[in-house]
Amino acid sequence: MYNRASHRVCIALILLSLSFSIAAKPRIGQAEALFQEGMTLYQQRYSAVAITPLEQAAKLGHAGAAYQVGEILRRRYTYITEEAQEFYRQAAEGGEVYAMLRLANKSKLCGTLRKCEYDRDRWLELAIETALPKAEAGDTDAMMELFSVYWARGDKDKAFDWTEKAAQKGNSFAQYWLAVGLLDERKMGFYWTEDGRRQDVFKWLIASAEQDYPKAMLKLAMEYKRSGHNDEAMVWIKRMGQTDYFDALYEFGLVMVGRPHEGEQSRPPNEVIEGLATLFALYRQTGSSRVKESTDLRLPEIDPELIKKAQARSEKLLVDTPILHYLPKFGI
Repeated sequence: MYNRASHRVCIALILLSLSFSIAAKPRIGQAEALFQEGMTLYQQRYSAVAITPLEQAAKLGHAGAAYQVGEILRRRYTYITEEAQEFYRQAAEGGEVYAMLRLANKSKLCGTLRKCEYDRDRWLELAIETALPKAEAGDTDAMMELFSVYWARGDKDKAFDWTEKAAQKGNSFAQYWLAVGLLDERKMGFYWTEDGRRQDVFKWLIASAEQDYPKAMLKLAMEYKRSGHNDEAMVWIKRMGQTDYFDALYEFGLVMVGRPHEGEQSRPPNEVIEGLATLFALYRQTGSSRVKESTDLRLPEIDPELIKKAQARSEKLLVDTPILHYLPKFGI
């Protein structure tokens, strides 16, 4: 027999569920927008300002924002305070592997907390349980999370293997880190000759740079220059000038302007104008004293007419472009 009361209850429950779903979407969208706003400010090294939208996003349930707030607080005080711990815990409960790694760091976690509930093994195991299924399914970000987890556990071979897998899958940061952090700096991986190692360093730097990862562009250009391959270096230096990466733009400007007082050959006038204009624009956008000092040092050597053209050109460069530092998600 048809039960009218049960039917009404079912309809009411469906409508209630739909209303919650509809209400949740704007909330999720708002949290993500606040997170992106905060991360842009953070990557500009405006942490004191970035923390406000990130905290707002965390209050709306954004795990990534909660982790980033924890990071800002940890750097501010050099230890994990009780407030930072709460944000890390929220992030960890939301699946943020790097938050789990922070909570597994005894020297930072127990430095100032009155009640230190430290369980390194539990947090490391939870980090693996969270990241491993995603990594095995092909998620390259999860593979890089496993790099950090296994490195923290002292299993450097597994850390290297997961980085290599992420690089082979096309993750541009993994390619850069494999080249610079593991093959070059830490000398990981077996090679019969140093030339063989260098070939792989260049191979992975090129792969990353060709995906427009600006840190790889800068490193590749400097490596080419150091090896005496100036034409190849200049190709990547010029591409660096089209990025939003502070260090790449700074180096591009310096190279284009040249350093005649250090015995370098003067650049063509159009390149001097573009390089100097980039330095002017970079200073306008960031207020960096390093940029200003480097620019002022070179101005006496440059034709006043070129300076004038560079100033005019600079007004069209980097307009409304946030200048980023590409800070790693999980670092010091």
